[in-house]
Amino acid sequence: MLYEEGFTQNREISWLRYNERILEEALDETVPLFERLRFIAIFVSNLEEFFKVRVGSLLGEDSEGDDAIDEKSGMTAAEQLRRIHDLIPGLLIKKDMAYGIVEKKLDEAGVSRLEPWQLDEEGRGRCFDFFRGYVKDAIRVKILDISDPLPAMDEERPYILTLLDAELEDKFGFIDFSAEIPSLFVLQDEPFRYVLTEDIIRMFADTLFVPFLPLEIYEVDIARNSEAAGDTDNANTAREMRDLLRRRKQTPADKLISDSRLSLKMRDFLARSLDLDERQMFTTSRIDFRYVDELESKLPPELRKQLTYDPLVQRNQAALISGSIMDAVMRRDLLSSYPDDSMDLFLGLLRESSFSAKVREIRITIYRLAANPRIADYLIYAARTGKKVKVVLELRARFDEERNLAWADKLSAAGCKVYFGTEKYKVHSKMCQIIIDEGKDHGKQYITQISTGNYNEKTSKIYTDLSLITADREIGKAASRFFRDICKDRISKDADYLPLLAAPSGLKSGILRLIRRESSKGQDGRIFIKVNSLTDEDMIEALMEASCAGCLVRMIVRGICCMLPGIPGCTENVCIVNRVGRFLEHSRVYIFGEGDDEEMYISSADLMTRNLERRAEIACPVKDRKIKDRIRGIMYETYCDMEKGRVMLQDGTYALKS
Repeated sequence: MLYEEGFTQNREISWLRYNERILEEALDETVPLFERLRFIAIFVSNLEEFFKVRVGSLLGEDSEGDDAIDEKSGMTAAEQLRRIHDLIPGLLIKKDMAYGIVEKKLDEAGVSRLEPWQLDEEGRGRCFDFFRGYVKDAIRVKILDISDPLPAMDEERPYILTLLDAELEDKFGFIDFSAEIPSLFVLQDEPFRYVLTEDIIRMFADTLFVPFLPLEIYEVDIARNSEAAGDTDNANTAREMRDLLRRRKQTPADKLISDSRLSLKMRDFLARSLDLDERQMFTTSRIDFRYVDELESKLPPELRKQLTYDPLVQRNQAALISGSIMDAVMRRDLLSSYPDDSMDLFLGLLRESSFSAKVREIRITIYRLAANPRIADYLIYAARTGKKVKVVLELRARFDEERNLAWADKLSAAGCKVYFGTEKYKVHSKMCQIIIDEGKDHGKQYITQISTGNYNEKTSKIYTDLSLITADREIGKAASRFFRDICKDRISKDADYLPLLAAPSGLKSGILRLIRRESSKGQDGRIFIKVNSLTDEDMIEALMEASCAGCLVRMIVRGICCMLPGIPGCTENVCIVNRVGRFLEHSRVYIFGEGDDEEMYISSADLMTRNLERRAEIACPVKDRKIKDRIRGIMYETYCDMEKGRVMLQDGTYALKS
């Protein structure tokens, strides 16, 4: 068992420590005030997803009596749940503290959120007009007896519950307010004063339950066990996915959180109605932070400028290329580093190829798209002008399933050939290929683009990712074979896509081979890796063995990291760095060796068993020396960041670099 050797930790605890790192940004006085509020919102959103997915999985294992032991911590599912439930209240207290500090400072800076009791007569009147004009007709109110079931609750938004003043028996009020109504009401612009819609509803709740009056009012939010509906990895047709999404909305709750401590009557009512025990019910000062984006949009421009990061200025590489982007790629490989570079280079290539008479086919794998993507527009145009357009659209992208179903319908209607991945393997690779017909003398040519992140124009402004565009013939042929096997559902563990390292066939074995190559060099060995997560046991063990051999192992791990550094006799030569800042660290880079012996890959895959064995993934070799130098420079800049970087300690916590 790995945990017996003392150099591993539980993945769920590691994730909670990562989310605490995000909360620390809300307490960092060097971060602009409004951005500190946004970090609190990100912390809350992350915690919601953690309950839906990770806690949901553990609850499923525990309810089935699964007493299997976690290899990395020695804990059963029940023990992991107890540990999680012990840690969450402390994190919520820290979040409440951060929220109180940030709100006070925002108030001093001229952005004031007013509570109902702070309003004067004029303010209350204006809020009542807003309530009557925009809110009252958009909410659903129900009076419940103690034996009545709760109405269906959507986990994506909060609800308001009240204990009513009925004389003969306990009655409860239920308020469902639509996510479509404004989340706040602006009272004045200078100084900027606003009231949250949820507080306005509470203010006038006494008009909603006549003849009863609310005695207690709470805002509550639930999280559902998304795993209980079934495994999305087994739903690879539109019909199966729609059925699974319908079941997901009916799965049991695995958490309830309220904005103040529940009375005994309300607590018993909710625990019984939702089948929750005491440890699954939490209290915090503010539940819903979806208002943050709307608040930013309503701030006066000068105030917004003072309180947020300086506007991002991205480099438009397409504008620096004279002539055709396709011709430029034929001469040399091109690299974009988001968000420093904009997505315009790739978008320009796709636009150009959709119009070019030389292009006969466009292929792309899509995992997540933005709301109004230009990528889809270009694919649709290409299909309507007679080009073959093959889109591998993965329906099983968690929590984006409905959006992907909608895009599948639109792309199919336009004439694109849409594939829903493979039956066994979720397609997580990020790859686009343009097939060019150069005539009889030159034959078929490939332009292949491989990215570490999604084809999402919004996230390319806030995630760090790499996009490589190459006309390399070996890479083009290998990528073509990979596309062919996905579309024909022939991906297998025996396939060969060299020089690409592809999962589920050669990616894991290829990385392990390179780790062992460096391990064999002893103190001359060099491994430099950047990933979002490290959980795979074989990888952890191989990296430990490399460290024991004297190899220098440097890693940048954004989130979950089940390996502990600096453990005597195991990981003395391992250093693990984490960076949390303005941009989400999302790129995956694997570097082995140095100098002429160096091999470098960029990838969509993390060092997780699911990525290496149960998904269709790609790692692409970087061949161009200048591009390798640029990527290596980006890696060192991240690794050496003294301001936002933290180093992992032997116990899995993080400390400032010294």
